[in-house]
Amino acid sequence: MKKIIVSAFLCLFMISGYAQNQDFEVLDLDGNPYVDGQTYVYNVHGTFGDPINEAKLFFVFHNPTAEQIKIYGQVLEFTNTDGSMAQFCIIDACYFPLVEGGLYPAQGGFLAPGEYNGQNETNYFINLDDFSPVEYKFRIYQANVDTGEEIPNTTFEMNYRYDASMGVSDVQTLAIAQVYPTVVKGFTNVSLNEDANVQVLNTEGKIVKKLSMKKGQSQLDLNGLSAGVYWVTFKGVSGVNTNIRVLVK
Repeated sequence: MKKIIVSAFLCLFMISGYAQNQDFEVLDLDGNPYVDGQTYVYNVHGTFGDPINEAKLFFVFHNPTAEQIKIYGQVLEFTNTDGSMAQFCIIDACYFPLVEGGLYPAQGGFLAPGEYNGQNETNYFINLDDFSPVEYKFRIYQANVDTGEEIPNTTFEMNYRYDASMGVSDVQTLAIAQVYPTVVKGFTNVSLNEDANVQVLNTEGKIVKKLSMKKGQSQLDLNGLSAGVYWVTFKGVSGVNTNIRVLVK
């Protein structure tokens, strides 16, 4: 059984997709964009001797521009751990122990024009601590290529949580929304446990539709969208979030 759980909750910041100033994109191994500020929950942990893939949060950096860009990873804070039992692998190198406020790589990393960095599973965050629960908050930001100075409004945040009590089926309990069918032509059905703000993002992270939906059964109109993969993000009034992948025909 696969032991990784991508959580539908605990988003600590306003979801913004890529509606900021950063040039880079943060993608999963399938090329889908991650959501800024989302928390990803795992119920297994790695060890230094066996850093299992099931405990790794993989990410790929993409530079879609025609210019070289510079990025940093920064660990913002830990909960119930001290950073000695975690690894932050970024721009093809792994770092540990981790310190709050630490920059990785220390001098930043460069992305060439058009580069996808990490497709060979070299970029990831992993917890190696057997204490449960523990949580790590980290961010990626863009810096001036020459000076290394941070470029404002380029932060992309991710949260990693290890919770041994979680089961794979728990994600269904935590989700505030269900969408059916997920292969859509025109309209799809939505079942919400609470009122929510809804965003539809394309695979480039661009918000293509925004609306509010009420608790209960309703329909989501996706007419007018080009055929392809989209992420539907539901931000509930309680602060709980659910992200669902749909294919528009």
